[in-house]
Amino acid sequence: MDEQKKSFSEFAVVSLVIGVLSFVTLFGLEKAILAVVFGFLALRRIGKNSQLRGRGLAIAGVVLGAVAVVLLIIIGVYFLSQASLRARNAQPKPPVQSQ
Repeated sequence: MDEQKKSFSEFAVVSLVIGVLSFVTLFGLEKAILAVVFGFLALRRIGKNSQLRGRGLAIAGVVLGAVAVVLLIIIGVYFLSQASLRARNAQPKPPVQSQ
């Protein structure tokens, strides 16, 4: 039998690795975005080339990257709101004039 060996898409593997790193360690927003981009590139390549495998890896990388992006945005908004509240409360209030 003449079977052709299917190989994994490099982009799919990279997407998964960066997605795991960005999700587990909150490695950075740019890394999470890269995981999503590489995942979509891998999905496109896998769709065009029947010799490539790794669709599940690419999807996992996209999902992990997207979840990391959402978590980082939520954490950023939370910390910015807390900093704003602390700055507002730290401002001295003008003295009250008694009559």
